[in-house]
Amino acid sequence: MVHVHTFSKGAFKNRTGQNFRSTHQHGCHSFWAPEVRLTAFVMKSFGGARDYVYMDPQHIKDARTWLSRLQKKDGCFTSVGKLFHNSMKGGVSDDVSLTAYIVAAMLELDGVASDPVVQSGLKCLTDAVTGGFDNLYTMALMSYTFSLAGDQEMRSKLITILDQKAKKDGGTIYWERVGSTDQGLDSVEVEMTSYVLLALLISPPIKGFSLDYTSGIVRWLAQQQNPFGGFSSTQDTVVALQALAKYAAATYSPQGTTTVTVTSLGGLRKEFTVTQSNRLLYQEEKLREVSGEYTIRARGQSCVLAQISMYYNIPPPEDFSAFIITKSVKANCTLSRPQLQLDVAVRYHGRRAETNMVIINIKLLSGYLLDQSSLQLLRDNRSVKRVDVDQEFIDIYLDGLKRNLSQTYQVTLEEDQRVRNLKPAVIKVYDYYQPTDQAVTDYTSPCAESDDNNKAAQFITEHQKHGEGTDLDCIILRVESACCFRLAVVMMAAFQQNRTDSSTFCEYT
Repeated sequence: MVHVHTFSKGAFKNRTGQNFRSTHQHGCHSFWAPEVRLTAFVMKSFGGARDYVYMDPQHIKDARTWLSRLQKKDGCFTSVGKLFHNSMKGGVSDDVSLTAYIVAAMLELDGVASDPVVQSGLKCLTDAVTGGFDNLYTMALMSYTFSLAGDQEMRSKLITILDQKAKKDGGTIYWERVGSTDQGLDSVEVEMTSYVLLALLISPPIKGFSLDYTSGIVRWLAQQQNPFGGFSSTQDTVVALQALAKYAAATYSPQGTTTVTVTSLGGLRKEFTVTQSNRLLYQEEKLREVSGEYTIRARGQSCVLAQISMYYNIPPPEDFSAFIITKSVKANCTLSRPQLQLDVAVRYHGRRAETNMVIINIKLLSGYLLDQSSLQLLRDNRSVKRVDVDQEFIDIYLDGLKRNLSQTYQVTLEEDQRVRNLKPAVIKVYDYYQPTDQAVTDYTSPCAESDDNNKAAQFITEHQKHGEGTDLDCIILRVESACCFRLAVVMMAAFQQNRTDSSTFCEYT
């Protein structure tokens, strides 16, 4: 299925639809435990929402007070709690990137650079720059922090260094994470590129880095955006949309209309018109000619994004992965409602000592349900922090996995409805904040395989009773290749059409 979309501003969709936030009595917010970065994020988010909805100012005050107590004598902040996104850690010390994040959050909250806590934090960052370091993520984040603080000297110094390290390709500008792979979008690269864009869009502009320069960054970010408006993970999507919204404000024009026309050799002609009155409207059209040739033309005087996306299923790849995932299935097919015991073993063998938060996503076989006692056992497992279940998937959340340490999780599935020609279901394990680190496998039901074999055997017997010709060698070959049920269906159609040549049956398959 192919879709074409036009919109002038992306929409963020939460990856899980769940709200993990909890509030602690000492004013911090966290994933299951007090965590500094998340508290800073919630604090600045509440502050930004004050103009639109009521926010209890005491919650914001308490969060800032709690964060201030974590500041050390040198101005740096100390980490408390589990950091699930460990790629955010700085190259020299986690305290540096943590301090840059907290100071930026405080400046976004009220913009008071003269605050003693902020000034002390900026000194910590200045000392880190003077000492020298080469971590791009920390440098990008610090460029934004010093831009918010109005320190033009440090801002220009960091932006100049970042420009020297930028990747410039085909009119795009972005920053590449050391050790990144080509196996899809890297969330850290999206995040740090967005921080540089945010830094450049703060007034006053830096000489040599005009809107022409930032448009190259925006072009790269737009290419990374998925059809739903998000990016690789929740973390990078939040920062990227903040940066793109700031760019949209900087380049806003109250005039201009653009018409995007999509045509094909098959006769399709579809027009999308983007005006000032509908510029926030998401427009989409399905393209029926999947193997067709399409032409996209734009006419007008405004900036729009046209995006084409194609959806298709592929078998699990066999190349190298940062994770190893194996499964075993034990079945009791004699029950009136057959049960499967699925054991999933996962192990991380990538470059890092430990992953970020990990999710094991198990797709349920068609016609099967998760046994509720099995669900409770999962939730009682101390290494499991959360389990989400819907009609099709089981999501198991883990704090993380240490390198080369295997963990096994067990679920019991029960057949609810008999499904013919049952297809395998996919099991996927991935790093939540670095989704390119993933591994997949699949599983099926031995009960369903036995059922198919029985159907094929019964089919052969029935037609032998009626004296109808069959090519047993062909049928046995297909049964051994696990295609017996499909063969039976095709051969039944052939018999109904009074075709008795056995070679024809084989050709049908």
